[in-house]
Amino acid sequence: MAWERIIGQQRVKRLLQRMHGNERIPHALLFHGPDGVGKEATAIEFARVLNCEEGTWEACGRCASCRAMAALQHPHLKLIFPLPSRDGEETAFDKLTPDEIEDINSQIAEKAENPYYRITVPKAAGIKIASIRDIRREASFRAGRSGRTVVLICEADRMNPSAANALLKTLEEPTGDLLLILSTSRKDALLPTILSRCQLLRFDVLSEQDILSGLQRQQDLDRENIATAAHLAAGNYRLALEMAQEGGLVSREEVLEYLRSVVLNNPVRLMQRIQTILDRESRQTLVRFLVSVASWFRDVLALQEGAAQLLNADLRDPLEKFAEHYPEARCSDAIDEIEQCIALIPKNVHLVTMMIVLSQRLRKCIVSPAA
Repeated sequence: MAWERIIGQQRVKRLLQRMHGNERIPHALLFHGPDGVGKEATAIEFARVLNCEEGTWEACGRCASCRAMAALQHPHLKLIFPLPSRDGEETAFDKLTPDEIEDINSQIAEKAENPYYRITVPKAAGIKIASIRDIRREASFRAGRSGRTVVLICEADRMNPSAANALLKTLEEPTGDLLLILSTSRKDALLPTILSRCQLLRFDVLSEQDILSGLQRQQDLDRENIATAAHLAAGNYRLALEMAQEGGLVSREEVLEYLRSVVLNNPVRLMQRIQTILDRESRQTLVRFLVSVASWFRDVLALQEGAAQLLNADLRDPLEKFAEHYPEARCSDAIDEIEQCIALIPKNVHLVTMMIVLSQRLRKCIVSPAA
């Protein structure tokens, strides 16, 4: 069944099913909404439905087309994502090293297994104009063949200006059976002219129960972590999957040590703590660490507002002491600062600098009352 792997998003599925049943599919769709809620996964499943030999809403999963789509090796599916940029390149993968190509292929295989997986190429500057130019080349090559050619542009907000303008030309002059699906968690970062030429589909934050149900269907997860992961993920299924894996949850003591370093404002101790975090963490797991830090501030905010339920219920005692010691802590501002940093992590920012600036801003949120 094509849609079994998509968690929640019933409203979006109904809209797509109506388009499919009425045979009124636009040439460009924009899937927008929070991170980790299934935008890319839904696009891939929709591409499978559009190319299934059975021609029904529930793709059969047995035909050659479905099998190729399941492996993300179908000629009618093209994934575009941020890549390193090199001088003199003519195509998207031109000038990439053999090691980079091998890593990309490995990540595509990972995404075939888990459609919620985010492909993250080291040193990727953004989506290149060469990748967008490849779209028209691909569409011309596939013209007249059966099925529907689907191009999924992941993290579409990361197109550089030349790539965005090239895409605009493609949107203004749609080619044959080409379907463009743009995916983004930052819709407002796209050109208004691009937005106006796409049909927009908004994806919702997933409920904790949706995430929990999805995790319970997965194999090879740490069963003891599932409920906690669903609770902490704040609607992000991809993040919940990572947290529910063996060793995926961030140590609470690590979060406490970091916050102590922030509050004490000892530059040497803070730098040592930041370096310890970054030496051990990849960019993906750094996201999990910051989500755990944000969950601390959400709990302090809950205590300030008199709520009884906490995300980190086992840390109630230190949380209550923190809330009592810093009654004017601006927790909402701290959460906003953390979420801005989480959004920057995939964009190849300098992590040490980012963490130093974040730490300084968090300290102000904790010890400096609002003006």
